[in-house]
Amino acid sequence: MKILKYDTVQYRFQDLVQSLFDCDLSELDNQEEKTNLTLGTDTKTEFHKVFYRRVDAGWPEFMHTYLSFLKDVIHPLFEDDGLVYQKYPGIRFCRPGGKSVYKWHSDGDRDHKHPLGEINIFLPLTKCFGTNAMWHESIPGMGDWKPLDLEYGQFLIGYLNQCRHGNKVNDTGKTRVSFDFRVMPNFAYDEDSPLESCTTKQKFIVGEYYEKIERDTTPDMYDPIENAKLGEAC
Repeated sequence: MKILKYDTVQYRFQDLVQSLFDCDLSELDNQEEKTNLTLGTDTKTEFHKVFYRRVDAGWPEFMHTYLSFLKDVIHPLFEDDGLVYQKYPGIRFCRPGGKSVYKWHSDGDRDHKHPLGEINIFLPLTKCFGTNAMWHESIPGMGDWKPLDLEYGQFLIGYLNQCRHGNKVNDTGKTRVSFDFRVMPNFAYDEDSPLESCTTKQKFIVGEYYEKIERDTTPDMYDPIENAKLGEAC
């Protein structure tokens, strides 16, 4: 696992998401259930719906920022000329007194069934610290849980497909908002994979859950009207 930095002026993720809400992201909260989450309900809060509705309705500035970040920041970290990526990032809200995911898990476990070749990117839009952070183990099965303390402008790239991760109940008084998405070098991609997302029910193939970029090419602007609705990401 590595923690890296990026230019928040060039990639204005925080500003773009902040524009959807009427308060600072770290102050977002409401009276919805926060702890008794289940697989699927942890990505369907009212805050999630605000974000995904905006993406589904067409949000060129956001999609351009996301695709540029993939092309210019993430793809150079891999040697393969082709990079398969999650069509949309997932968004998480870890509110005071609650969690952002329903249980400790790895992405490749029997519930989530993500392909083994995926590499995870975790990118916070607010400060991550203490119990509002994502907690993870350093290697699969180690159980040495530690918080992923990050500032806005940092991101984690790591193998959460097999390393377990999750949340403790947030007692910091501050909401953590973050993106997470997966990428996969072309050599690890199986175009005949029978696996599908546990929430979106999309197959883990290009044209459904994934899209693909090639080195030294600019990805086409994504048109959400012509593609399947997001609903949620997992």
